[in-house]
Amino acid sequence: MSIRKVTAQDVAERAGVSRSLVSMYLNRNPKVWISEETKRRIDEAIRALGYRPNRAAQLLRGGRSHVVGVILGRISGPVASCFAESLMTRLEDAGYRVILGITRYEPARERELLESMMQLDVDALVYTLHPEYVEEPLRRCAAACPVFLTEYHPGHPFHCVRYDFGGALMEAIRFLAGRGVKRVALLTDSGGYGEREFLSVPEGRGAGMRFRSFRCGTALRPETGIVAEVQRFQPEALISFAGIDGGTLREQLGGSPLWIDSWSLPFMPLARSDGSIVPGFQEYVGLLAEALLEAMGDPGGATRDLLAPVRFLVPEERTAVREAMNNDPFFQTLGQGAVTWQCR
Repeated sequence: MSIRKVTAQDVAERAGVSRSLVSMYLNRNPKVWISEETKRRIDEAIRALGYRPNRAAQLLRGGRSHVVGVILGRISGPVASCFAESLMTRLEDAGYRVILGITRYEPARERELLESMMQLDVDALVYTLHPEYVEEPLRRCAAACPVFLTEYHPGHPFHCVRYDFGGALMEAIRFLAGRGVKRVALLTDSGGYGEREFLSVPEGRGAGMRFRSFRCGTALRPETGIVAEVQRFQPEALISFAGIDGGTLREQLGGSPLWIDSWSLPFMPLARSDGSIVPGFQEYVGLLAEALLEAMGDPGGATRDLLAPVRFLVPEERTAVREAMNNDPFFQTLGQGAVTWQCR
């Protein structure tokens, strides 16, 4: 015996409304006002009946999928997983679904995922990796929908929402200069996350300090040769971004360099560092979600390049900020899914 597919008409009858009203609600028609009580009845009917909208039909009628694609290198770390969850929550509240693509940092897989996103007719794409590897498919995707990067890359015609590291880096460098530091090493990922801002600091602003960046990939291991390179530079201070373990390298260098780490979530372990560069995670997600919604509402609008706040904190300031973050409902909700990462 065949099982009859639940239809929008079934939902309408159970909710006590017209089928056209159900359709307008599902398609988020901005010209139609629907009361909260009616929305509640429709949602309850959808859940009770297990209704699944016909996405192909929605596309033919409205030309929009109400789907946003997000491409990440991985989702196993606390920052990536909380970024995906919090962005998904904000977009779902606005009537969009989110599809995640995980590349494991493999360029071939990145291209495959971009092709898949285009076949799904996503209304926007968030790309968190480095566009140099996949510029051509990214440009084709941008011709069909807004594409957002999470780092600024000159010469690329994409939207961008990024962290404003410049001011925090200058604060960190002034902090180090006040302690007589002359040589500073930046430890970053394979793509040079934050590297441009670090290397653009004028030497005069750094009181004659020397700066050098070391790209350590996604993990710092002695066999990569990075340790020997850093030793030759003889830094008096380390600044680590993108999850690079500067504390381990400091120990391998004899424990003498000062160390400034990067920290953004209250349930991430706090390093025993001399200071922290703290990206405003909550502000960043809110800024990105708002920019996505605006761009999807006006796909032909101006290209956006938006900056989220970043602070430099010494340890005593960091402790107070962490306590405030722990008491913030935003982070409390995310922390329920991140307790396996355990803070110490």
